[in-house]
Amino acid sequence: MNKLRIGIVCTAVALMANTAKADDADFYRGKTLNILIGSGVGGGLDQVARVVARHLGKHVPGNPTVVPRNMVGAGGLQVLNFVQSVAPKDGTTIGVVLPSLVFEPLLAGKTSTEGFDPRKLQWLGGPARYASVAIAWNPATPVRKAEDLLSHELVVGAVSAVSNSATDGYVMRNILGFKYRTVTGYPSGADLDLAMLRGETQGRANIAWYGIKTRNAEWLSEGKISLLYQMGLKKHPDIPPEVPLSIDLTRTPAERQLLQLKFSAYDVGYAFMAPPDTPAERVATLRAALKATFDDPAYRADAIREKLELDPVSGQEVEAIIRNAYGASPEVIARLSEAAKPGRPEPR
Repeated sequence: MNKLRIGIVCTAVALMANTAKADDADFYRGKTLNILIGSGVGGGLDQVARVVARHLGKHVPGNPTVVPRNMVGAGGLQVLNFVQSVAPKDGTTIGVVLPSLVFEPLLAGKTSTEGFDPRKLQWLGGPARYASVAIAWNPATPVRKAEDLLSHELVVGAVSAVSNSATDGYVMRNILGFKYRTVTGYPSGADLDLAMLRGETQGRANIAWYGIKTRNAEWLSEGKISLLYQMGLKKHPDIPPEVPLSIDLTRTPAERQLLQLKFSAYDVGYAFMAPPDTPAERVATLRAALKATFDDPAYRADAIREKLELDPVSGQEVEAIIRNAYGASPEVIARLSEAAKPGRPEPR
């Protein structure tokens, strides 16, 4: 009898799964699946999203047409707000933004920013975690390793005081005492690089590792930069093992807790999200489709050809990271919020 019951249950589950696939195929067939990209054309986020878009449609039941659309505004917050409050909640519109924006409410000392709350979104997963490093431009400074920042000033550029290019440096200065002096007002990451090359600045407190590998590999091969430390919660396999994690530079458990909270955003990576209240079965379908895309040899070959990272993160992992971060105590969140601001006068 027990075997019979188990067989009946298994058959029922299989029938439900097949029914869901059929329903999704009927739903998506002939439709357009829009991917909203929270950046302009040509940047790293745009590149990642468009490679995914080229392969996603064949893994969604019904094979919808997948259309990537750039939505520029407020550094990506426009996409987050649109997906949360405006986009149809039926699985036909998803979005992707830089991982730092997901924790913007925490750095602002709030539980939401301009109506955006990452805990309300349906996280689907992404093709790679975000690997980032701090660098020194060797011709302009004696700084060669993280510990040198305790005794030598390093002038770095930033887009704005609330951008990751600035807040990463503020956090390391205000928590660990690193002597960063931040110059804000550069329009883009490319301008930050040019400022460094022109001698206006001496390094960057945050730069994408894959950007160095794909666009500026000669910086490493010709010894023009020093890798000071890397962000995130675990070491990236391609970054030289002697380059420490930022969290391993801490001196106390309290400091480590703050840096773990700040840099856990990087493990969210380039994660895609769907609107709140999207039907659970549609969320499951999109998660499965993204996973199949990331496992697809054609996608992987395309990503390798464009020198993109291959380090997928699941929707469940993203949700857990966000849940843990937003579950931090108000005191810890307040301390991190203060540490991510310019704070004490910049060193001279």
